[in-house]
Amino acid sequence: MPVRGDRRAVLVTTVLILAVFAGVLSLLSWDRANQVAGVVSAVVGMAALGVGVCALLASSGSTSVQVSRTGRATATGGGDANTGAVASSSAGSVSVEETGDARADDGSANTGYRRQE
Repeated sequence: MPVRGDRRAVLVTTVLILAVFAGVLSLLSWDRANQVAGVVSAVVGMAALGVGVCALLASSGSTSVQVSRTGRATATGGGDANTGAVASSSAGSVSVEETGDARADDGSANTGYRRQE
């Protein structure tokens, strides 16, 4: 999956940066290393805050729903049969294609998209 590869790349890059940083600090005197570490810590903390806020804002957006080639669904006794999608009202774009048969006796049947409040 692309996400797993991206995570692995981020992890490897982080480990390499930490190794270089530790090597540089080991070559400096204690006082100078303390100063450099303080500045780097402040910069990394601000970057982490920025990334966290961006992730928070990005996750609040709408999502997309895609449904295709579903099978058959049958419900009896007042149940629900669904071969499409049921999603919250915050779902963004919706694409439903080639859904199967949905049958319900004394219930509800859905072969497309149902918005759930």
